[in-house]
Amino acid sequence: MRILCLTNMYPGPREPDYGAFVRDMCDALEDRGHEVRRAVIDSRASGPVHTPRKYGRLATGAMASARWADVVYAHYLFPTGVIAAVAGRIARRPWVVTAHGGDVANLHRATVRNATAAGLAGASAVIAVSQYLADRLAASGLRLPPVFVANMGVDMASFTIRDRAAARARRGLAPSGPVIVAVGGLTARKDPLTLLLAFARLRATLPDAQLVFVGDGPLRRSLMGGAQRLGVAEAVTLTGALPHDDVADWIAAGDLLALVSRIEPLGVVILEALASGRPVVATEEGGAREVIPTECGVLVAPGNPVAIADSLLNVIAHHPSPAACRMAAGRFALTRQAAIVDDVLAGAVSGTLPDVNRA
Repeated sequence: MRILCLTNMYPGPREPDYGAFVRDMCDALEDRGHEVRRAVIDSRASGPVHTPRKYGRLATGAMASARWADVVYAHYLFPTGVIAAVAGRIARRPWVVTAHGGDVANLHRATVRNATAAGLAGASAVIAVSQYLADRLAASGLRLPPVFVANMGVDMASFTIRDRAAARARRGLAPSGPVIVAVGGLTARKDPLTLLLAFARLRATLPDAQLVFVGDGPLRRSLMGGAQRLGVAEAVTLTGALPHDDVADWIAAGDLLALVSRIEPLGVVILEALASGRPVVATEEGGAREVIPTECGVLVAPGNPVAIADSLLNVIAHHPSPAACRMAAGRFALTRQAAIVDDVLAGAVSGTLPDVNRA
């Protein structure tokens, strides 16, 4: 197939972590023998000048390549899904939209809801990244095309069980003591400040513990100040935004991953940690329970530093098997998820997708 991928999140030279999961899926579809063109936004820059400009360029790219494509494959219901719908209608090509989370959470806003409904009218399918998200879509009251579940998958070759001591040496971490790694934007939804409070509490029991925040965002300065006030600044590392290859090495340097978001539709980094043989403490609000077996992690109520600290201590004490964690991730390998996406896109092209509300 000739696939036109539209996305408002894609890695760029200044932001190498931005939407890396979309790039990986496009690469996986190419590995399956398809041609993939990309019309993308590769910058978080926003504001009254940047936002219209970057979405204008995305729309221009969509219109320029839609007739070339057999199918338009868009990421995020709004606004990219709306652009896909316009391009698909003009070029008379089918379009499929992937829902990632925030786009569904924003459906309570009338403008977003109405635009999303227009973008889905005539779409061949929606792909939700978790069953949790598919269920939220079904409960939204929107008229939906067939909905399929496929997360963005984990590259099992890039995220592997590596030597922890060697990774720590490469990253300048102390060789002893537990290391907790948090990967993601430093934003209110990811809730790094609550994790910092939990870490300060944990240090009373494990004074040699370290915490690493891999990523960047608006709460960076607050985290730095909070670490100083809590007396744990020397044990907290903030790496800033990094290329995906570096993320794998930081995960390898850690004993576990913490993803304590207020809500998390799935979180590809969970799969990346499991593939690396590392257990996970993750929020119970969202789709994490669909991918984390009980022997490889703990689900915890968000916003509760006491519960998060206790969960971190529990996982550190029990040393889950790296092999078991990697095996759990294998069910969600990028190659397997790309096969599901491939089938949906092929069904959209042939017009043979089942007429169901949710799959």
